[in-house]
Amino acid sequence: MAEQSNYWKRRYSRRTVFQGAGLSIAGLSAAALVGCGDDDDDDSGNGGQPTIPATIPGGATPSGETPKPGGVFKIHMGGSPRSLDPYFDTFPYNTAVTDCTNEAMLKWSPDFSKIETELAAALPEQADPQTFTFKLKPGIKFQNVEPANGRAFTSADVKYSIERQSTDQAGKFQHAYYFLNRLDSITTPDDNTIIFKTKAPYAPFLSYIASPWTVMIDRASVEKWGDLTEHAVGTGPFIFREWQKDVKIDLVKNPDYRDKALPYLDGISYIIAVDPDTAATLYINKQVDAGVFGQAQLSRIKDARSKDSEYRAVPSQFWKQMRMMPTTKDKPYVAPFTDPKVREAIVRAVDAQQVLDLVYSKDGIPAYGPILPIYPLWALKNDLAPFDLKKAKDLMSAAGNPKVAGTMIWATGSPQADQIGEVLKEQLAKIGVEITLQPMELAAYYNKTYAYDYQFSHHTPLNNPDPDENLSSYFGRNSTYYKHYNEDIFALIDKQAQELDTPKRQQIVQDVQTKIVNEFCMKFMYTTNNHIFVDKKIKNWFFPTDLYDGRKATAWMSS
Repeated sequence: MAEQSNYWKRRYSRRTVFQGAGLSIAGLSAAALVGCGDDDDDDSGNGGQPTIPATIPGGATPSGETPKPGGVFKIHMGGSPRSLDPYFDTFPYNTAVTDCTNEAMLKWSPDFSKIETELAAALPEQADPQTFTFKLKPGIKFQNVEPANGRAFTSADVKYSIERQSTDQAGKFQHAYYFLNRLDSITTPDDNTIIFKTKAPYAPFLSYIASPWTVMIDRASVEKWGDLTEHAVGTGPFIFREWQKDVKIDLVKNPDYRDKALPYLDGISYIIAVDPDTAATLYINKQVDAGVFGQAQLSRIKDARSKDSEYRAVPSQFWKQMRMMPTTKDKPYVAPFTDPKVREAIVRAVDAQQVLDLVYSKDGIPAYGPILPIYPLWALKNDLAPFDLKKAKDLMSAAGNPKVAGTMIWATGSPQADQIGEVLKEQLAKIGVEITLQPMELAAYYNKTYAYDYQFSHHTPLNNPDPDENLSSYFGRNSTYYKHYNEDIFALIDKQAQELDTPKRQQIVQDVQTKIVNEFCMKFMYTTNNHIFVDKKIKNWFFPTDLYDGRKATAWMSS
């Protein structure tokens, strides 16, 4: 893991940490860096995939006005990206940039209601359930910057991008689980055609192709710089110009973009401010045009900007877990965690509602399993392991009242993150669990997390519309973000991914979540609300449901 540790240290300023702006540990909220997609699609639909009922409003409400070109859209960003390489990073600070400089074959609509096209001319043809044939839109070119120099984008670039994204290096290529060991072949019979064959029926395939992280990259750029940590070169409507670490990131209009009407904006400037109060002041003083803020800043912003802002409060897709030690086949639980009664006692001793009440003034909703209630097609409807202090004490007694002590880590940087640790320590002390608190700077925390080497943590994971992403990435056999070794769970996750019938898949997803909850490896806690503000001069754009979606090609500014 030394190479991995050096990798993250090299790629992340040690002073850049998250502040709690309504996303648990998050300045992730301030990652309000994201925008809605452009709509130059030749064809769209759901391609036989299940539509995802959207419970969060996503995207802009069309104004009916004629778009006006020009202007620089300034958006608050809660911290610097760890990397501009879309295959390395996991934070929306990255896709705020790379979804504007690079493009994907497909994309989700801003409200998650359907999958649309971006680089693909249409949704794929399917000769059988395991074959997907894509055609590219005509005239796609990379940006006219070094080393791509405006060359044509071809099917070979798609093949290279997907194969690189699928690189099997845990802790580095963060989205490898999308396609790793899932694809039988990728062939390119001509420059305009890509054929994917999966090894088995694979229900999330189109969802992963449409992910904000599955953007296409330039091979020459990787070969020139070794990776894309500080460079973003693609086919997108904006060109990466400058990154002043912990200050700002500037993008400028791509004058050679294939849709000559887009983008309307001359540029985008992400203004970086880690402190949530500073971020609120930036918006109040009109130094930025948009941001996502926490409950603590809500009243002040409303008082100052309610008349000239569009405001929405929506449950975040970033949420809170309290985790116990990861396990693998070679590194199983150690005593006393080997006793499931001890793990269940710890889970039942955590009062998630109290944490939400004390730290966020009740500003959020509970979570009952790996999939959040904002995705009602898949989420558990009831808490299968609710807070029950008496039962927790009885379980510890039945386990022989073993001595349980350990260190709890988290990414510090916000009062909320630190308060969560304090509350959890007090709650667990009631059943005799002794917790030592160890807040960590973000880079150090992720070095530890992706080494899967800790006893306790409280963590802010993501949730996305396809259930596989919320299951495979944390509990599957190729998981990236967490490790829990259980072959039965692996098998169920594989099974749901291969089930193309939605009602049948729903049941499997419910079954696997139930099994995960009953393993008592973590406490599923809550998601807080995002408080989103956009200046009314920004037209045809609002933060989409997916705060990882950074597209802004169709946004424009009135005077």
